[in-house]
Amino acid sequence: MVKRLARRLKALADGTRLRILGLLSVRPCCVCELAAILEVSQPTVTRHLQKLADAGFVRAERRGFFQIYSLHPEDEEAAAFLSLVLGRLSASPEMEDLRERLRRLEVGPPFLREAGCGCPEEVEHEGA
Repeated sequence: MVKRLARRLKALADGTRLRILGLLSVRPCCVCELAAILEVSQPTVTRHLQKLADAGFVRAERRGFFQIYSLHPEDEEAAAFLSLVLGRLSASPEMEDLRERLRRLEVGPPFLREAGCGCPEEVEHEGA
């Protein structure tokens, strides 16, 4: 129990991971969308998502070639942490700007739309 709690607290103790959680509260996203909005590399986003998944906050679902990530607390404790964090993030002007950027993303080519990816065509995709 203590190890799980420590893992969750460590996962939440990073600004990029908090931003990712805030974006995933809008809708599920692929790595390329998160990387474009946060202006970090796709491998960096993937590492952050893995930590959030290991802590029980998110899960990945394969759609075609892509992994689509969504909020998915694995138990009541994870759900309580997410509720607290997302409540605090909701008042952040920075998060509102990031959420608006996500809402405005142009939908890419048809094969990406079918895979559930809404990022612009010019965004390079990991694994595609």
